[in-house]
Amino acid sequence: MTSPIPTVRLVTKNAQVPLREWDSQLFLNPKGIWRLRGVAGSGVSTLLMDTVAHQLRQGRSPDEILVIAASKEAASRLREGIIHRVIGLDYSAAATMVRSIHSLAFALVRSSCEEQLRLITGAEQDAVIRELLAGHADSGASMWPQEVREAVNLLGFARGIRDFLLRATERGLSPETLEQLGKKYNRDMWYSAGAFMREYEQVISLRGQNSLSAAELVTKALEKPIEDQGWKMVLIDDAQHLDPQSARLITELLAFAEFGVIAGDSHQLIHRFRGASAEFLDTYPVDHTVELTSSWRTPISEVEIFPTAAAESTFVADTVRRAHLLNEVPWSQIAVVVRSTSQIGQVRRHLLSAGVPVHVDPTAIVLSEQRIVANLLIAARALTQRITNAELEELITGPIGGADPVTMRRLFRSFRQVELRRVLADPDADSSSYGRRAIDLMRLLVLPGQDELQRTEFLLDAATILTPIETEVLERIRAVFSAGEQALHQQASVEEILWELWNATGLDQHLLAMSLRGGAIGSQADRDLDSVMALFDAAGDWVERYPQAKIASFVTHIEEQILPTGVRDRRLATPDAVHIMTAHATTGLQWHTVIVTGVQEGTWPALGETGTLFAQEELVDLIDADIDPDLPISRSSDRLNDERNLFYVATTRATKQLVITAVDAPDADEVLEVSRFITELSTMKEHPEASSEAEPLTLFDVSTTVQAPTEDNALGYQRLLSIPAMVAELRRALIDPAATTRQREQAARQLARLAQAKIPGAHPDQWWGSGGVSDMSNRVVMALSPSKIDSGLHCPLRAALSSVVNENEEKSVHRLKGTLVHAFAEALGNGVDAEEAEAMVSAAYRRLLQEPSWKIESTMEEFQQLLVKLKAWIEAAAGGFDLVGTEVKVNVDVLPAVAESDRQGLDKLIIRGRIDRLDKVKDSDSYRIVDFKTGTPKTKEQAQEDAQLMSYQLALRNGQIHNAEVLSNTDISGGLAIDSAQLVYPASGSQKIAIRDQASKDKEQLSEFARLLPSLLIQLRSPQIIARLNNTCSHCPLTTLCPVHEDGKVVIS
Repeated sequence: MTSPIPTVRLVTKNAQVPLREWDSQLFLNPKGIWRLRGVAGSGVSTLLMDTVAHQLRQGRSPDEILVIAASKEAASRLREGIIHRVIGLDYSAAATMVRSIHSLAFALVRSSCEEQLRLITGAEQDAVIRELLAGHADSGASMWPQEVREAVNLLGFARGIRDFLLRATERGLSPETLEQLGKKYNRDMWYSAGAFMREYEQVISLRGQNSLSAAELVTKALEKPIEDQGWKMVLIDDAQHLDPQSARLITELLAFAEFGVIAGDSHQLIHRFRGASAEFLDTYPVDHTVELTSSWRTPISEVEIFPTAAAESTFVADTVRRAHLLNEVPWSQIAVVVRSTSQIGQVRRHLLSAGVPVHVDPTAIVLSEQRIVANLLIAARALTQRITNAELEELITGPIGGADPVTMRRLFRSFRQVELRRVLADPDADSSSYGRRAIDLMRLLVLPGQDELQRTEFLLDAATILTPIETEVLERIRAVFSAGEQALHQQASVEEILWELWNATGLDQHLLAMSLRGGAIGSQADRDLDSVMALFDAAGDWVERYPQAKIASFVTHIEEQILPTGVRDRRLATPDAVHIMTAHATTGLQWHTVIVTGVQEGTWPALGETGTLFAQEELVDLIDADIDPDLPISRSSDRLNDERNLFYVATTRATKQLVITAVDAPDADEVLEVSRFITELSTMKEHPEASSEAEPLTLFDVSTTVQAPTEDNALGYQRLLSIPAMVAELRRALIDPAATTRQREQAARQLARLAQAKIPGAHPDQWWGSGGVSDMSNRVVMALSPSKIDSGLHCPLRAALSSVVNENEEKSVHRLKGTLVHAFAEALGNGVDAEEAEAMVSAAYRRLLQEPSWKIESTMEEFQQLLVKLKAWIEAAAGGFDLVGTEVKVNVDVLPAVAESDRQGLDKLIIRGRIDRLDKVKDSDSYRIVDFKTGTPKTKEQAQEDAQLMSYQLALRNGQIHNAEVLSNTDISGGLAIDSAQLVYPASGSQKIAIRDQASKDKEQLSEFARLLPSLLIQLRSPQIIARLNNTCSHCPLTTLCPVHEDGKVVIS
């Protein structure tokens, strides 16, 4: 799993940003408190960065400057922007000038606190809350109101209480305050939440670490009076994202500042659900106000409406590829924006399948959901705990094993083959040692703590059977567990054990090579490497907090986290890949080309209420606006306004090209309607297939432009600019009966050019399935088996294909049960000791069983009763008969029994099969045919017409016995006489075996039956097979292939 690493060259780029001179007193005369507002793209953040850079160049000390951002990502961008503006300037600072609000609170708390502080992530906090609630559920949840106790252990309840506590903490509410408010306003959930908040704080405290959430940091910082930190110049960007507590903290700092700027845009208030408020931006008393009303982003905008989601996805991928390939826009300057995180996965898969490299923010991932991390966690857990069969199979087919499902099945078949050889070589061995399932054998060979002697012996036996690929998969997994087990025995730390597991996979160099090559595969490798780095960061933090912790506790810690972990982003350069993100994550960013996709009514706007269980919004209104929580208030307009702001933010990120896409499918199974927000845009291009109406859709209050259909959208499908799509389109044109001769010639010419360039799929040799119609020559069918005659007379299609289907399917336990019953009867007939035969057959059946453990004994008891009844019948049947043989071969030409006029040109008509048991009547020349069945008994009337028994009678009447075989008769005088034929059902539910007799057929009856066989043989030989509706269709394995039935048909045919 290693790949050659491409040559790496370090290149420099001109990172210096020219300092812009602003004709504004805010820039030229920085004194007093300013309010700076501006529309998206007007340069608010740029003005702040230029102002700071200008002051540094004027000689102001960086220790006097504080720039506050609403998030760590925004702070990073501001910090980088300022640095690029002062490259070459000689200055030094005791601390960073730019901080997020929570980083600022952390610094203030740490400066006044002697204890070590730690910021707990949202994922960790969520895990602690769910653990506490699980304990409540186990103890009856008496803390909570009666009506919600059954919901305490649900994920939604945990999310609800976490959001509620965050909003309360952001407003400085203590557990006691929440309880008082709950009593005062008769809100039981508030009172219970206050008690839970106290318990949560106590649990965090008992962990022996001063761990605080981001909201708790700000509240902690405000517990003591804020002293002058020496910051004379305080600038706040995106102030609309601040919650009330953060605003209070900044207010304290502005009191010491000579120059302050509160910058933002109320129209970009998109985090109100997190407690953000624009009140600080709009109402804080200032000396001056500056409004920036013109945006520097002037993209060409268009709206695309599609009839299906698939067409929309193809268009998005095509637009991205055209922007990069034709307009030379770097991948990193393209973004695809969606409304919610649930849409990211689908967009990402479509872009990757189109060959587009993509980038998803590594700090927003759930570690345990990343496949490479999940595999490492399974491997780590397997060192000390038993993993499930499904998890072991995931290791085989995942990044560690690297096998595809076909390879895994072949590996398992090889294991079973080895096991079968061992059973045959040592039939007296204990059944616990042999006859094991393939997955159990895999467990024996790779997992720690297994029997080393059995493992070594099996590996020696398997060495001659396993292919090199199978051996490589097995050895790769064994190496990983061996390294982990050795580290565990050496009492290594969690971090060291993880390193040994990761190092043994050999994936580091492989992923590095893929990453350096770039493209879609490279972006996936980047994602995997980011995930592994995040896992090691988490392990390092865990070891620092709990030096003596075991690997199992860390694995549980990570697997319990179901929120984004908020890991460190170690990238020093922007990946050359298309960014996929939610609208909330785009704030403060811009790209050359932005595609806002999935703009559907019901998705955008999303008007669902949040926090209703805990009356969260009522609490916020009470604290922020002193609104009585019992006063009915409609918040629909506020939510709609928030969603409108979010759409505004998403559609103002593009500098050159903006594309908005939606689906209009009113008649689909899931009705999709275009969002109302699209009416605020001024251009629409409707695809002709989006509506069958004569008039175009009218979606705007402003003037609408409908472009005439172009050659592209007249194709009837959405074109994708990619090599596979181009090859497919040319091949489609080449075989299209509606295409002109010139079009076909051009398609063939271009395919030839592509084939010369070694483009996959262009050469006809690679056109799988293009070999024309099936061969119309007759199939080779030399003989008819009695069982095939039975099914063929009902349906020739089933007789011809059922054996092919069965060969490709795993044999069911029921079929194997019948095989064992026949083997038991054959063994008794051949003189094997009955008890020994019964023991061997029972042991084999037990090994085959896949029943639950509670059902195995009853199933075995039924099977053993079946054997007892069969044994008794065989002993009783011996009276009056002499055994000719068991599994008697039959190979007889019965064509002489068919009249010349009915032979249809055949020169032979052979019946070939095996009779389960053939007896000769004592003191007579007649014979009895016995056929054992383990299914449901036929009726007496059905047995009289059973085609399989009649086939055997016909064969004996035209055959002779030679060396215990029934062969074609060479004696003109006639064949063998028939006494009777029997169907024996030892598995019938009654105490006695069910027996169905078929009387001896005379010459006329057999001739009438034989007359049907030539046409059947011809039908089975023919390339066109007849399918016939009959009473056995209900249990036919070919139903989905059969033209007689609706099952499996294309629904649009």
